[in-house]
Amino acid sequence: MSEHIIDLYNITKSYGDTEVIKDLTLYIRKNEFLTLLGPSGCGKTTTLRIIGGFEQPDSGRIFFNNVDITDVPPHKRPINTVFQKYSLFPHMNIYENIAFGLRIKKMKETDIKENVARVLELVELSGFEKRMPHSLSGGQQQRIAIARAIVNEPEVLLLDEPLGALDLKLRKEMQYELKNLQKKTGITFVYVTHDQEEALTMSDTIIVMNHGVIQQIGKPTDIYNEPSNAFVAQFIGESNILSGVMKRDYLCEFANKEFQCEDKGFGEDEDVDVVVRPEDIKIVEPEKGMLQGEVLSTLFKGVHYEITVEANGFKWKVHTTAYSKPGSVVGLCIDPYDIHIMRIPYNIMTGWMVEDNKVEIVDSMFDCNASGFEQDETVSVYILPQDIEIKEKNFETEMPGGTINGEIVNVKDKGLDYEVIVRCSDTDFLVHTDRKMAIGVEVCLYIPRESIKIRKRVDVHDKDEMSVYEGGDFENDKEEQN
Repeated sequence: MSEHIIDLYNITKSYGDTEVIKDLTLYIRKNEFLTLLGPSGCGKTTTLRIIGGFEQPDSGRIFFNNVDITDVPPHKRPINTVFQKYSLFPHMNIYENIAFGLRIKKMKETDIKENVARVLELVELSGFEKRMPHSLSGGQQQRIAIARAIVNEPEVLLLDEPLGALDLKLRKEMQYELKNLQKKTGITFVYVTHDQEEALTMSDTIIVMNHGVIQQIGKPTDIYNEPSNAFVAQFIGESNILSGVMKRDYLCEFANKEFQCEDKGFGEDEDVDVVVRPEDIKIVEPEKGMLQGEVLSTLFKGVHYEITVEANGFKWKVHTTAYSKPGSVVGLCIDPYDIHIMRIPYNIMTGWMVEDNKVEIVDSMFDCNASGFEQDETVSVYILPQDIEIKEKNFETEMPGGTINGEIVNVKDKGLDYEVIVRCSDTDFLVHTDRKMAIGVEVCLYIPRESIKIRKRVDVHDKDEMSVYEGGDFENDKEEQN
């Protein structure tokens, strides 16, 4: 395994009351192309800026080649950054733009000339030395921005959505050029994007983020073929995502039917998410299908048809090269190895211990089973979506736990139930319910005391103090909590 060049340990970062990175730990290997991928607001750019030194974490430490650089300013880090806006100096020609950083280093003019020529050849723009930035196309300007960054021979190059301003055709061309450039130079690339295809095309390693939390780390093929949870499956490609129950090892129930699968290690009758990719569903004659349903729509997508079939209370998306007429009845077959079972992810948020067995979450007080913490200590709070109950607005109860008001901002049908996102102040709660809800409705969330799990946070000052949560059984971790 390659040697680490960057290590981030227990990084947190907030802007006002909004926490954008939550206790994040990751490492980056030397000479790899690593991509931070996720939707807008997931914390990927903030993570990049923390690596570059443009933002300071509220807690946690950053190591570069085993040296703590948390408090080192950006210009003293062996790291360069390329932003979406190229930021070329408009009054300087291309030669002077690239040479600028070398002049700051007081390099000899003969060496500057040699280095500028070298990087222009690398980005395939030799002969452009006397051109002005405004005379170049968007793709050419982007390559000059990259040349200016790599001419200083950084060990790490940070790229913050550098292709976002380019048209689709040019963006695809630049993807291959960037990957080839990384291979030629051997520089570690840390790349930020929300474009899934871009990440799958270029990366050695992808880190998928959402709400400031790492959802999965892996090779592009692993991320696509073996998503760790429903969010990753939905964000990377298209998926049918249903609620299910693991009856026992290798047997799962979803869409009101039992299916053989190849997953094990779940609890008996444990609630799970089930993912089936559209291309893994076969359309057959009705009597030969594991499920039978009606074709609602058929769209031609160029290399395949995208067909929607309503079967067993769920609208299945199917990708196939065979045409099916809308209104016809068809059968659906799914092989066991194409059924992906995954645990339902926790809602993870920041809390403050008010006193023993009482925690504050999003300005609301909740009873919990956690003692031994200091007053006002910052902690991580974990709550499963299926453990949250949706009630009418301003619901009051004397049952142990707590309530918080919010507004429904998204609803997704998952077959056996609905996945609802409730926004409470600046925090989104993921909730599973069997009630069909409407977007825009104001509701109250009740969270029972036993459903609130508390984890201690660690402000790392030394690499050896690293603490990482990797999931597991909270009930067996009380000593660590306390």
